[in-house]
Amino acid sequence: MRTPPAPRRPAPLAPVPNHRPTPSHVVQPSPIRSQPYSAPQPAVTPPHGNRSISAPPPPQRRQAAGGHGWVPRGQDITVAGLTVQGGMLYVGVGMPDAAGIGVEPALIDPTLPVDTRDLDWQGQSMDYWPCYSDISPKARGAYLSWLAGGRANPNAYIGYVFLYFYGLERRLLTKIPELDNSGTERAILVAEVRRLLQIYSGNRSFKGYAEGLLEAATLLDPAVRYDRAAPPVTEWSHELPIDLKIGLAQLAVEGRAVPADWALSWYAHHPDTYLRTPAVRCPNEFLELFTKRYRAKFGDGLVVKPNKPRLSVSYYAASIGFHGHVDLENTALPDISRLTGPIAKLRDIVEAVTSDLEAYSRYLGRHPDGAGSPAAIALLPDGVTHRPSPETDALWSWAAQCIGGDSRGVISAQELISRWPTKTGKLTKADSVAIAQLLEHRGLGIEPDVRFGGSTPTPTSSIVLFRRAERPVSAPGVEYAAALAIINLGMLVATADGTVSEPERRALRELAIDELDLSEDEQLRLDAHAALVLTKPPTPAVLRRRLESLSTSRRATVGRLLTTIAAADGQVTPDEIRTLERLFTTLGLDPGDVYGSLHAAATDDLTRAEIPGKKKAGLRIPPSPASRQDSATLTLDPKRLARTRAESVLVAAELAEIFADDEPVSPPSPPRSDEAVVDGLDDAHTRLFHLLVARDTWSRADLDELAAEVGLMPDGALEALNEAAYDRTGEPLCEGSDPLDINQDIVKDMLG
Repeated sequence: MRTPPAPRRPAPLAPVPNHRPTPSHVVQPSPIRSQPYSAPQPAVTPPHGNRSISAPPPPQRRQAAGGHGWVPRGQDITVAGLTVQGGMLYVGVGMPDAAGIGVEPALIDPTLPVDTRDLDWQGQSMDYWPCYSDISPKARGAYLSWLAGGRANPNAYIGYVFLYFYGLERRLLTKIPELDNSGTERAILVAEVRRLLQIYSGNRSFKGYAEGLLEAATLLDPAVRYDRAAPPVTEWSHELPIDLKIGLAQLAVEGRAVPADWALSWYAHHPDTYLRTPAVRCPNEFLELFTKRYRAKFGDGLVVKPNKPRLSVSYYAASIGFHGHVDLENTALPDISRLTGPIAKLRDIVEAVTSDLEAYSRYLGRHPDGAGSPAAIALLPDGVTHRPSPETDALWSWAAQCIGGDSRGVISAQELISRWPTKTGKLTKADSVAIAQLLEHRGLGIEPDVRFGGSTPTPTSSIVLFRRAERPVSAPGVEYAAALAIINLGMLVATADGTVSEPERRALRELAIDELDLSEDEQLRLDAHAALVLTKPPTPAVLRRRLESLSTSRRATVGRLLTTIAAADGQVTPDEIRTLERLFTTLGLDPGDVYGSLHAAATDDLTRAEIPGKKKAGLRIPPSPASRQDSATLTLDPKRLARTRAESVLVAAELAEIFADDEPVSPPSPPRSDEAVVDGLDDAHTRLFHLLVARDTWSRADLDELAAEVGLMPDGALEALNEAAYDRTGEPLCEGSDPLDINQDIVKDMLG
């Protein structure tokens, strides 16, 4: 429950001009036929223009002087010549307060003196706890004038607003639950409190009491809450709104599933939870992704069993007539907000969604108007939709046209670069990742893709756009690198005669794919990569550069793999043999070993072999270059070749790294055990945080070294650190560029 506001009330926003309403010659209340009180005439009728009238009798005498009652809405009263329209007041004599100790503070006693000429608009004569029977005659005059003026003057002294509020407070908390028509009158009184709150919310004390009263009154309202279009929310997030508590309780009692938006509101307002920047900066995207994952895990939603504690509200009353707190309980509804199990289940989803939206959130932090742009849409995780900008739509349409009705299309990378928002005319590695992600949103792919070991496209290079599988993958599987090595080495041999025949292409694909556990999407990517390699086949020089660091034994392994790939289609042409000899020379191997390697893939029986289903002559592999004929084509035994293929897959896996365009990034060093974790940062950024805060200033060169040490890009790391600092403290951690200054004043707050 919210801590009650402080009882001290500030001065009014501005005094009301001291005007003098025309007083009546006779102070007499208007006749109220429906009221159970009979207000006596004042002891002395003030003459016209007098400032005061006779002193009131002591409280004990007033309690016995006459009746009292509630004036309903729509009825008027007249006191001291002032007509107050609209009702919703306690009027009469001798009505005890809610605690039964003294006189009701809100009771307008017509027998008390009223000064209608010298009005205390600023409430200077008012006591700390105003009570109509105790305030001065000129304060009564000002109060009644405010009531008669429509109870809406925004500059009125707040004490008069409170005095009127006391009556609404008492009626809502003590009488409404007992009435048969409570729903109608409750709605009237609640609407009146809301009206006052709209006018006088600038006063923090009144705002706190009014909101507390509305919450207390809501507890006993039987209306169904969970069928609303959206769950109730408030501006603060450390206490569940009462309507949210009631709705969750009603769902539990009826055994209904908690809708996704109600579950998120429950989590967001729970005192033990905290929504980080992505949820606040991107609320629509956050709710959409949360909803999809919530339904994927819980179906229609969590079904919560009712617990034993009942739903209750403790309200600190504004009126001194209550003498403190008022405790209300709804015995029909459980207090679901006390449960911790559902919050733990929701936390897993919330944290995962937050992490997935961090990159998109950071981009919007740097580019507040960038939502919908190609770079922004690219950062949206799967499952989130957003209206794209015209530039994004145009890029998607262009990519689809490039593919056309075929499964893939080869184009110049410059055409893509010209459609991407880059100031330098070149793509960075981050741009390449973003492009791949953007195309993925439309079921399209690109080769090369840096996420799969490809290089960043340049203005002079080619790219292949292709259609993805129904279930695309965004990272290579464990055997993808081996398949990639086979494709690259195979194309190196297959293009020896200037063309790649369909049997060669098919055999190479079978070797690279059929023997490996690859997803359909990875297979489509390998086909696209093969098409890309054909645009610029690898040369022996490229292979030599990649193999420089290999040991002699591993180079021999590469040689055996090359001969296996050359024989993948069951035969080896003279051009392929000559290419193998050149490659062996490039590898520093004896070109004469080509025949030995080919012999290993040939028939064990050097006579004709009967092949089931088809007859094919098995020919003897010449034992040496001198005995071969340049025009001979070697045909190999499929059974023997099948065994060799399986072995070659293992070899390719060992050599896969030679065809990775980028060196793999070393995993970051985890934080030491004595380094505290920083909320919102992963291990790498936490480690960099502790390295940076060890000094007050760093040069740019030193920063680059530190970032490299933990495997991070310097600029992106600084942005992540500053965003975490803003989330916790509202200030950046790092300022300047060279040198870089560390804000040591907030370090403890980030660790707290």
